[in-house]
Amino acid sequence: MIVKKFMTPDPVTISPEEDINDAFHLLLEHRFRQAPVVEDGKLIGIVTDRDLRTALFQTYVESDLTVGDVMRAGPVTISEDSEVKDAARIICECKFNALPVVSGTGDLVGIITTTDILRGVLKL
Repeated sequence: MIVKKFMTPDPVTISPEEDINDAFHLLLEHRFRQAPVVEDGKLIGIVTDRDLRTALFQTYVESDLTVGDVMRAGPVTISEDSEVKDAARIICECKFNALPVVSGTGDLVGIITTTDILRGVLKL
């Protein structure tokens, strides 16, 4: 079982310049818990709903914080040709909910979530 067959291809991404309030509402709208942060077509980070909620709560009023201010830079990724069990191991050990999936050239091609992995297990 390879990651490419179980991942969500072409995930919704967020720009580092995006306002944290707008980014939070985007995640709510799509019912996502995280989104890759992309700049000039390259993956530069990941932002979670928790990162955004925390920033919104701490500012308590309108702020000029952007996704780039609260994202986690240099996220752990997995290759699309990796085994799903390797993705599951990373997710479990690091306590992530998802991993950005990259091609052999390092381009973001998808995201694999705990839900994607569970769906794969159910198909077995």
